Amino acid sequence: MGNRVKGRAKKKSIKAAVSSGMSTHRKLSRMGKVQKKNHSGLDATFLGRAKVLKKLQISLKDFRRLCILKGVYPREPRGRAPRNKKGQVFYHIKDVRALAHEPLLDKFREFKSFMKKVRRNANRNEKDEALRKQTTMAPKYTLHHLVRERYPRFADALGDLDDALCLVNLFACLPSDGRVQAGITRKAQSLAAAWGAYCASTGSIVKSFISVKGVYMEAEIMSAGQPVPVRWVAPHNFTQHVPQGVDFRVMLTFFEFYETLLGFVLYKLYGDLGVRYPLPVVAATADNTTSVATLHPTLGGKATSVLAANLTALQMALNDASKGNSAADAVKDALQNEENAATGETLTKADKKTAKATKRKQKELMKSIDEALKGADRDDDESDKDSDEEMENDDADQMPIAAPLREALDAIDDSAVQNDESAHDIITNPEAQKRHALFHGLTFFLSREVPRGYLELIILSYGGKVGWEGKDSPIFAEDSSVTHHVVDRPKLLPGYSKLPKSREYIQPQWILDCANFNFVLPVERYGVGSGLPPHLSPWVDDKEEGYVPKYKEEVERLKNGEVLEAGDDEEPKLVESEESSSEDESVPPANSVIQKGNAEEDDESSEEEDEEADVDDDEAGRKALKRKETEDEEAARLAKALMSKKASRLYDRMQHGIAQKQSKVDNLHKKRREIESTREKSKEGKTFLKQKVERLKQERRNKEDAYKNTGGSMKKKRRKN
Repeated sequence: MGNRVKGRAKKKSIKAAVSSGMSTHRKLSRMGKVQKKNHSGLDATFLGRAKVLKKLQISLKDFRRLCILKGVYPREPRGRAPRNKKGQVFYHIKDVRALAHEPLLDKFREFKSFMKKVRRNANRNEKDEALRKQTTMAPKYTLHHLVRERYPRFADALGDLDDALCLVNLFACLPSDGRVQAGITRKAQSLAAAWGAYCASTGSIVKSFISVKGVYMEAEIMSAGQPVPVRWVAPHNFTQHVPQGVDFRVMLTFFEFYETLLGFVLYKLYGDLGVRYPLPVVAATADNTTSVATLHPTLGGKATSVLAANLTALQMALNDASKGNSAADAVKDALQNEENAATGETLTKADKKTAKATKRKQKELMKSIDEALKGADRDDDESDKDSDEEMENDDADQMPIAAPLREALDAIDDSAVQNDESAHDIITNPEAQKRHALFHGLTFFLSREVPRGYLELIILSYGGKVGWEGKDSPIFAEDSSVTHHVVDRPKLLPGYSKLPKSREYIQPQWILDCANFNFVLPVERYGVGSGLPPHLSPWVDDKEEGYVPKYKEEVERLKNGEVLEAGDDEEPKLVESEESSSEDESVPPANSVIQKGNAEEDDESSEEEDEEADVDDDEAGRKALKRKETEDEEAARLAKALMSKKASRLYDRMQHGIAQKQSKVDNLHKKRREIESTREKSKEGKTFLKQKVERLKQERRNKEDAYKNTGGSMKKKRRKN
């Protein structure tokens, strides 16, 4: 038996062939043990979707929902796919274990068994019982723990807010039909309006751009003293046609999670302002409906905009917070009441005594202020006395006024004053304060054809006032305080002639361009019916692209204080040349007399010499430039020869990318020159299109001539029949 133990199975050894000359132990050390299936390697690390469903014991619909809420996505195995499973969807084993321990999994199973009971009652024709169970006994769950788990810090939540805002704005524009119910649309509208109200009140909007897909906007939200950019797109306010191939179950699951995420973020942001979220006007009632004041008339409400209702509610909440009705004051009052209840009647008597004493002191202060003011009136009547007597009695006259006023001012509650200021100035970031002062003092009125949502948000974010055509508008069309009337029509209506003449009629693009350039632009090019300048994207880095659009150059010159005339872009250069010439002319008088004498004698000879010198200088400059270019090319060729093969290929790729980028820039400059040269009719009376056709024909002839020199021809030969 040897070392074997009775009752225990004999270990299997790996037998080596007799001819191999290798013992069993040597083969085991060389080849290793035979591993069991699915215990190591890619097969054990990555699981297919069918195997995961079998492991978790849930349906495919619930598994998709759980993965979206949990933030679990399929992974691609590094290198080769496990065995012969190419093209399959794989999940990591750690993600599967996390899903197996998720509390929502139990809720999904409870809901599955609950729906069996409801279907049983429905099949028995017990519809009332089925409806009662479905409304009162359905399992409920929250996603708060998932938000805290996926976003442990506030900055993490802000970083993932782009997708949430895009989806919420999309659902706010979708019609309530089919899978998208009316309650989801109203909830999306209230969330988008609450976010817009915060951005407008704090001046957080930084960039905006109108595109075919919608209106892109970017806001900077302060987190731990650092601005975090948040970018989203709001669809145009048109009737949306929902395509048939969209799986709304997946989109509604994302909306369910993003709704909870936005609730957390807005609660934190509104709390920083001292306001409780949700606002009372937009809070959901017991039957999961929104307040009537926040809905469109088509949904049974009174307000013409949910954003306007949220802005009004937020402003009221800020005013209440400035008067001392904030959450912190409520906590202080509650603590004070508890202390009063603990100490009993002695404390209340002391409070009554102190209150009587303060009232008595206030009355005395008021009497002393009245007497001091009467004394000041008498002093004004006797102001004809000598200056010496006034200097002697100056201190005695001012004391009865200064002392009571100082005591009265000290008696005022400083906190109330600070809260009143904070209601109107809640912006603490210096950059946001500069942006908020852009439209300060300007009042805009939006016509009924103008899209109101994003324009109202941008105007309020940059410190302006806005009104619209509606009963809930704070400013009406006939108001004389309106400075800019936004119209999106080819020409003004006849009724506009009755309005005050002190306003400017502009197109909506003026508001966005002013906000992007952070500069109030002239309104001449944005008038009603006029051709608009190019709408430039604020996210394009001109230095990196290597090309600056012409309109941006004009705006930069305006910001620098240069005056531009219509159709004359070279005026600043002319002004500079005139200034330099005037400076050159301002020389001492003696030198000027000598110069005049020499000019009368040697006028012709000096002109010829100057021309010859200019020609010589130009030739010398061209030769020096050509010599420098050849030297640079030779140095680059020598440096490349000293490179290794790998470095030289990398250098060639870099130069190829630089050349491609430069070709794009050159093409843009070429198009710009063509547009500028053919914008108006030529001297011969040719139109823009005719000049373009002739230019293209000339380019074709030049190419044909260049190709003929090589011995070929670009013209097609006609076939002989």
